[in-house]
Amino acid sequence: MFAFADETGNSGRNIFDQNEYFRLGAILATTDIAPVAKAAMTPFLEQQGVDRFHAHEWPEETVAELGHAVLDVLDKSGAWVFSLTEIHKPYMAPTKFVDVIFDAGENKAVPGKWYWDELNRHVLCLTIDRAMSRDTAKLFWDSYLVDDFTGIVNCVDLVDAALDRRAAPPAVLDVIGGAFDYARQRPADFTLANTQKRKGYQANTPNVVAFTRLFQAIHDFAAKETSPPERLVHDQQDEFRKTLAETYAKFGSIIWHDSSDGAFPDASLAEYELARFEMPSSKDNAGLQATDLLLWVAQRTPRSFELLRLKDTLKGKTDDFTLSRRMSELIVHVHLLRHERRRAERNL
Repeated sequence: MFAFADETGNSGRNIFDQNEYFRLGAILATTDIAPVAKAAMTPFLEQQGVDRFHAHEWPEETVAELGHAVLDVLDKSGAWVFSLTEIHKPYMAPTKFVDVIFDAGENKAVPGKWYWDELNRHVLCLTIDRAMSRDTAKLFWDSYLVDDFTGIVNCVDLVDAALDRRAAPPAVLDVIGGAFDYARQRPADFTLANTQKRKGYQANTPNVVAFTRLFQAIHDFAAKETSPPERLVHDQQDEFRKTLAETYAKFGSIIWHDSSDGAFPDASLAEYELARFEMPSSKDNAGLQATDLLLWVAQRTPRSFELLRLKDTLKGKTDDFTLSRRMSELIVHVHLLRHERRRAERNL
């Protein structure tokens, strides 16, 4: 299989800029779709006298026409899917706060089920997010990126003071109180490593978080289509070039296996070799140009029927993953419905 990836919503260390969303889109296909994408796009480019297609520069009807042409050739080329990862960047602050303070491997006051269980972990994320003001979130993020645990403990105090103790269940307040006390008393037990090497913070940016999510999408697609990865082509990237390559080499072979009961997933190593990782300019690769087009369509709110129809068609081929408060709420809701259903079945 072949993967062509592109991103939008440039972030880096700043997760509080005006553009609150970071997105990574990737066409995953059993064949190299670059030649067929080029065949679909070249007539349009030649007709318009341009060497690159930038969707925002054209009317929606024109984008939709070219988009349908790209989807048609992709459908004819073999099995494919559009992988889309969307990150609400400000929500990374409370989720990373939970990762740091409630890691049961380092905070001995936190029972393992509160960190490793999906339902409990998202309950903690939502509770912390409600109590974390934007100023506190910024203070935490700045402190975290420079490994300043004193600053992080200051955020612990601010979050603690802002907790709505009337709304949170007693069990949640108990685990939060215990975790906060331990963090204040045993700061040396917590591991921070963003400053161990130059640009070490990059591993915790939306850019790299979304990129690591792509690894799982590649493995899932490869397993479904019985097509081991051959090439991973990412749009040319200067700031993150080295970090993305290192992250891929280190974590690209890990395959996560979801558990049926919401516990932390198991992991294994892929039995096949990692796909060859490349970062050419999208100007020189039609597969990347097609990905850029589909990514623009996926994040656009259509104003025309033509683009709406294209977006609906693309949605049917999209495998999406979202990191946001809304997604945490949905995860908690699904787990609670599952618990209610099991309880009802036991009472039958």
